[in-house]
Amino acid sequence: MNEHEDSRPIDVRIMGIYDELTASERRLAAVVMEAQTNLASFTAGELAAKADISNATAARFFKRLGYASYNDARMHARQAEDWGSPLYELTGTGRKRLAPGDFGLHIAQDLQNLTRTAEMLSEADLDQAVRIIAEASRVFVVGFRNSMALANYARGLLTNIKPDVHLLPLAGVSMGEELAGIGERDVFLVLGFRRRPALLREIMAVVKESGAPSVLIADMTAARTAQLASVTLRCHNRGHSMFDSYAAPMSVINYVCSSVSQQLGDSAVERLAEIERLHERLDQLAGPVQGRKMLKD
Repeated sequence: MNEHEDSRPIDVRIMGIYDELTASERRLAAVVMEAQTNLASFTAGELAAKADISNATAARFFKRLGYASYNDARMHARQAEDWGSPLYELTGTGRKRLAPGDFGLHIAQDLQNLTRTAEMLSEADLDQAVRIIAEASRVFVVGFRNSMALANYARGLLTNIKPDVHLLPLAGVSMGEELAGIGERDVFLVLGFRRRPALLREIMAVVKESGAPSVLIADMTAARTAQLASVTLRCHNRGHSMFDSYAAPMSVINYVCSSVSQQLGDSAVERLAEIERLHERLDQLAGPVQGRKMLKD
C-alpha cells in the first residue's frame, strides 16, 4: 500500500460523505456497514441485491468512496485487520500469531475501537444528541441484552444531573404501560448493540410516531434501527476474542452525559448539590440498618 493511498476504513469513508448520498446509496451504505466485518465474502451483486439497487449504482458508490472498484474495497477490507492497525503496531506481528488470550492485543483492539469511533463521529451529531437530551422534560433510557449494562450506566450518569430519567424495560412492567403518554418533550436514549431484539425496532417506531426524538448509540451493524432515530452515534465494538468490546460506547456515553451537564449549567450543579446533601443525611443510616437486617435474617 503506497504512502499516498487512502488508508481510512470503509465506514469512516462512508460517514465522511453520508450527507451527500442519495436514498439508494444510503441503503447500500447500511448494507455495507452491516456486513463490514465480513465484507470480503460478498460479491458486489449480492450487496446490490440486499440494498435493492442496480449493480451500476453499487459500482458508482464504491468509486465515490475512493476505491478503484468493489474488488479494491474487498482487498482493503482483507488488509485492514493488520495493516496500519494498533493490533499490528503494538505487537509487531499479525494477530494470528498471538495467543487468543493475549492481554496486549485485547487492549490494542480497544484502542483501535476508540480511535476509529473518534474518527467517524461528527461534532454536529454529538452536539445534536447533547442538545436533544438536555432540552427534554423526561429521558427514557432503553437497552436490551448486552445493551442493558450500558443503559444502566447512562441512566446512572444522567440521573445525577437531570430529573425524570427512567430506565426501560423495568421488570414486571409492560412496555405498553411505559410508552403510553409519551410526547414531543420526551426523549429516548437507546442503546442498540447487537443482538438487537425485534422489540427494540418496534419501540423506536412507536417513539417516532409519537413525535418524541430519539438518540441511538449503536454498533456498526445497526441499519433499520438507525433509520428510526433522530440521530445515531455509531461505535466500533469489535472484540479481540469471543466477546464484543464496549470501551468505545462507554466513552461516548460518558462524553455525551458530561456535555449535557455542561449545557444544563446551574440546574445540574444544584441537583448534584441536593444529591450530596441527601447522601450525607441518608448514607450514615443505611449501613447500620442494612447490618441489623442481615443479622436478623
